[in-house]
Amino acid sequence: MAKEILKGREARERVKAGVDRAADAVAPTLGAVGMTALIEWPGLDPVTADDGITILRNLEFTDPYENMGLQLLKKGGMRSSAEGGDGTATTTVLTQALASAAFEEVGEDSYKIREVRERLDAGLVEALAYLDTLSVPVEDKDIERIAEVSSLDADVAKLVAEAVRTVGSTGAITVEKGAKLGYYLETVRGLRFEKGLISPYFINDHENTQTVLTDPYIILVDRTVSLNEQIIPLLTDIGIGTHILLVATDVQGMALASLAKNAMQGIATIACVMNPYNASPARDFLFDLAALTGATVVSEEKGMRLEDMRKDVCGRAEKVTVTRDRTTIIGGKGNPAERVKELQTKLESTTSDFQKGELKDRLAALTGGIGVIRVGVYTDTEYNAKKYKFDNAISSTQAAMQEGILPGGGIALMEAAKGHSDSMFSKAMVAPFNQMCENAGMENCKNVVFESAKGYGIDFVTGSMVHMMKVGIVDPHKVVRTALESAVAITKHLISFETAITVVKDTDGKTA
Repeated sequence: MAKEILKGREARERVKAGVDRAADAVAPTLGAVGMTALIEWPGLDPVTADDGITILRNLEFTDPYENMGLQLLKKGGMRSSAEGGDGTATTTVLTQALASAAFEEVGEDSYKIREVRERLDAGLVEALAYLDTLSVPVEDKDIERIAEVSSLDADVAKLVAEAVRTVGSTGAITVEKGAKLGYYLETVRGLRFEKGLISPYFINDHENTQTVLTDPYIILVDRTVSLNEQIIPLLTDIGIGTHILLVATDVQGMALASLAKNAMQGIATIACVMNPYNASPARDFLFDLAALTGATVVSEEKGMRLEDMRKDVCGRAEKVTVTRDRTTIIGGKGNPAERVKELQTKLESTTSDFQKGELKDRLAALTGGIGVIRVGVYTDTEYNAKKYKFDNAISSTQAAMQEGILPGGGIALMEAAKGHSDSMFSKAMVAPFNQMCENAGMENCKNVVFESAKGYGIDFVTGSMVHMMKVGIVDPHKVVRTALESAVAITKHLISFETAITVVKDTDGKTA
């Protein structure tokens, strides 16, 4: 396999060109009056997207150096989307501006890279400290406004606010297709826990890097599963073409290989997840899950052997979604009433504050449910577009409730730029606001706002100067923080390498 090598500034600039191309595609979507991108979707109607993560996911460049830059930007954008729930466009614009400033500092002199990296680290600390001083807690009246800023849709914002008020800042909210036209909220029996896929070979929704199981059989085991002989009889009894969730202490060896092979060959749709707890809490969790889904825990303590079990020990649910680090069970088909009574009795009798807290968390998981927003539309294309709006609004709103809010419209970063000690940051952190001005056709406002009083900015919908917090134009602190952290991380990658190596391809696009 032939390889091509570029070194020094030429290599870095070729890779950065990919960041610039991607940023130029994403930047027009930023802000309240941002525009959209039309994306070809093979086999379906073109998709209209106004969020950065959708655009980045659908980009691929033929130039291998530019494509490496794109992949770095995608990684940062997906981190912002996953952790903060929004802010991909802000991350992209910030990264392009910060990388350009850092490249100017490095120039032809590779020996300056270390100094610039240290400045990036120090500058990030300074900027985040300033943002902390601007952050204020979220009040109930802010929730709907935050959702509307993210989604740019008043109907979406109203339903998201209702859902967030129902389940809280850390509660589970999912978006599903509805049987009737319109949007409506349901609360269904279910829970979410912080453990995800053991292996990526189980993924069946590659766009969102997750496994989606519909009406699955749920197997609960209180031990490590490692042998084929342990699982084959039960899988055979469940049958082919089914969806299966296996929750165990761990899944290893031949058992894991066999399950992954079945999933990849389409024999069954499978997800294997480790128990998120150890010792006694692990056992309690399995029995709570059993009550929710109607499963029987295959328990070694009770002398049960997995290889002797059949599908009558399986629980069921309406749907299960498993990502890299999280599992959401929706519509468990068990009856947890007895389990709830048992936990309530224990709560009343215990004197330990630690045990009380643990029992309250378990009761909340069994009784609180999951908020499901049903979206009923005519086509899959329309559903996908609306789902992105709802997902962004949900994540942004919950992020705001966790870490507070900042002045929106790029003003928080602009104010952090005004007094920043490093010129790279003072140049870069005004970029999101400047881009919003360009998108709104108001470039003459850049200097006016920069010199205005603290907290004031532009309402790009009305074109008037306002106090951002007072009129409800806000951004979640977590989203802005994550965007800035991601931009610094990507920029450090872009300036740090001295050699770029790519695979040489012939005129037909095949590896030489």
